[in-house]
Amino acid sequence: MLNARLYVTGVGLVTALAPTREASWEALLRGERGIREIDLFDTTGLRGRLGGQVLDVTIRDAPHVATGAWSRSSMMAFLAAREAMEQAKLDPDKVRVGLVVGGTTGGMYENEGRLAELHSNPRNEDALIELLSHPLTAATDCVSYALGPFVRTRTLSTACSSGANALMVAAGWLRAGLVDAVVAGGSDGLCRLTLAGFNALSAIDPDPCRPFDKSRRGLNLGEGAGFVVLERATEVRTRKATPIAELAGWALGSEAHHITNPEPTGATPARVIQAALERAKLEPADIDYVNAHGTGTPLNDPMESAALVRALGKEISRIPVSSSKAQIGHALAASGAIEAGVCALVVQRQKIVPTVGLVDPDPACPLVHVPGEGRAHRVRAALTNSFGFGGMDSSLVFKEANLDDPPIFAEERRRVVVTAAVALTPAGLRSTRDVGELLGEGPVAHDITLDLGAHLDTARARRLDRPARIGAVVVQRALQDAGGKIVPRMGTVLSSAYGALDASAAYLHRLIEKGARLASPAEFPNLVPSSPVGHVTIYLGLGGPALATADLETSGESACTQAIELIQSGEADIIVGGGVEEASAIVERRQATMYRRAPEDQKGDPPRPRAEGAGVVVFEAEKVARERGANVLAEVTACLAWRDGETAPLADVHPSDLPSCVVMPRAQDEELTRLLDASPWRDVPRVACDGAGGEHEALGAIAIGAATSEIARGRVKEALVVGLAKGRGYALRLASRC
Repeated sequence: MLNARLYVTGVGLVTALAPTREASWEALLRGERGIREIDLFDTTGLRGRLGGQVLDVTIRDAPHVATGAWSRSSMMAFLAAREAMEQAKLDPDKVRVGLVVGGTTGGMYENEGRLAELHSNPRNEDALIELLSHPLTAATDCVSYALGPFVRTRTLSTACSSGANALMVAAGWLRAGLVDAVVAGGSDGLCRLTLAGFNALSAIDPDPCRPFDKSRRGLNLGEGAGFVVLERATEVRTRKATPIAELAGWALGSEAHHITNPEPTGATPARVIQAALERAKLEPADIDYVNAHGTGTPLNDPMESAALVRALGKEISRIPVSSSKAQIGHALAASGAIEAGVCALVVQRQKIVPTVGLVDPDPACPLVHVPGEGRAHRVRAALTNSFGFGGMDSSLVFKEANLDDPPIFAEERRRVVVTAAVALTPAGLRSTRDVGELLGEGPVAHDITLDLGAHLDTARARRLDRPARIGAVVVQRALQDAGGKIVPRMGTVLSSAYGALDASAAYLHRLIEKGARLASPAEFPNLVPSSPVGHVTIYLGLGGPALATADLETSGESACTQAIELIQSGEADIIVGGGVEEASAIVERRQATMYRRAPEDQKGDPPRPRAEGAGVVVFEAEKVARERGANVLAEVTACLAWRDGETAPLADVHPSDLPSCVVMPRAQDEELTRLLDASPWRDVPRVACDGAGGEHEALGAIAIGAATSEIARGRVKEALVVGLAKGRGYALRLASRC
């Protein structure tokens, strides 16, 4: 069995203080501030113009990636990931290495002007071509091509907790033996959209921020990147690597309260902290330092303080607590990863970093604060918190690295079953028993015509935009079909390949043409990539893990794979996984321009235009489904993900002698056809669901639902769903329980 102790062997940091780990660390200890006037873009009309801007973002020696693909976020991700890998002396040609990247802004800084232009002229081909660096996956791709090969990758978003959650995904891969090491972290660049949006929310302090201070008025946005290398104990010994700290515990959960405001009692963060300590097999008495989320906003700081008191009890009176955001700004998706790296260094170097700017502690934050400069302090174990829009809360626990500690053996991966599947396409809403009818049906209309409001509670759904409404309808229907009431460890993973691109373009057009005063506080939260999944958890009251994933044309497959992995690793009992894609004039025209899909460029029948669509599948731990008497439709007997065109994974997944089929998201997929023809599934009948299923990035999730439906109706006993896109691959084998 695998020794499941996980160690940090490399840390890479790019912050507003310095573009390297050591320089950032020393500046943090000295209490220096990296908060300055932002000059990346015009800040006229904004109340808060200060931020943690990184001064030196220069790419050197980055091969294989076209220059136009490098966004600011991608460049910082590369620099931090490379630094972490160099410290760990990690060679991906010699061991199986995975890559997990958390993000929110992607290439927004580089594309804001172009998006504003596209709002008024969606056919501007120059602007469309320049969107190459926009998707969240761009940073993952750049790091992968420049520093790989990586055997599997994942791009995720949970707003400000994205970077911390990247480490949790990495931990799951390592404990399952899927990889030998993982480079995990987050990266986000400053941009006008987020600065204007946070200003509109009145969350920005026009002066340098003061976490936990009585006079605090808000946060300072920042940018940067943080990455760590994680490895199992066995690989650390084999490679003779130097462990920095042990990642001993982690947990995540959803508040299901409000898209921007935290639930004031801190009940969910306290629950998450306690779960992280339980996983680490530690008590509050073992914790000697907390690196707080500590944004400096009036609502966050007292909430986090209440959560710490609730989770750590009387021990909170002796544990130093500090926030680094007054020095580097709130770097959004990167913040959790940067602070994780800092926490690992705190444990290794036995020094704690300060809360700069704290002069008069708020009585509502009754903590042991660390004002001024850093200082030496005995730290056996440290805790770091990250909270994101939508109440997506995460905690990580690091402890002193000792390779002589007794091994912790990973528990056997839990069996996963499917209890429902739902699809919503222009052909209508299809529930579990009839999703399979989408297979082989012909093309349909472009947009979903279902009256979404008729399926939702009007009062509770008033804040939901179209993607969130679509998501709420399909997740709600799937849970109804699964016959399950809402339980604490029930969550959701939803994908979106490009996010709210058209809405962002409209927002930026108004911002650039009319000024910052027209930046809407109600619209801005819906532009965050994880907004739909956040809204769904709030609308339905789901308290378990919530993640958004992105993986271009295989986004639906990535979300379902992530959902299965969360259950297998014990992070959740029930997860609704799938994808939601709304119609987008910009995405459609971009694809037509980049891939010459426009009718005038075809020499035959033109491909169908991109349509709206959503598909979700309810995955459960087999034991949980059995205990609650659920109707099990199929069992997940294999779940694979790979990178860079590798064909080997399918060689080990054989069809049985039972009636089987292969479900392909798209019928005309030559690369997938070649892969299947070279696999044990070469002679198994194949069907596709891109007729009535539509052409969009959530199609893989619909394919998984259709395969489930075919098994549930007894048409086959086994099905393999395979999706490919630009070097990414996913395969899911489902089998009847009968």
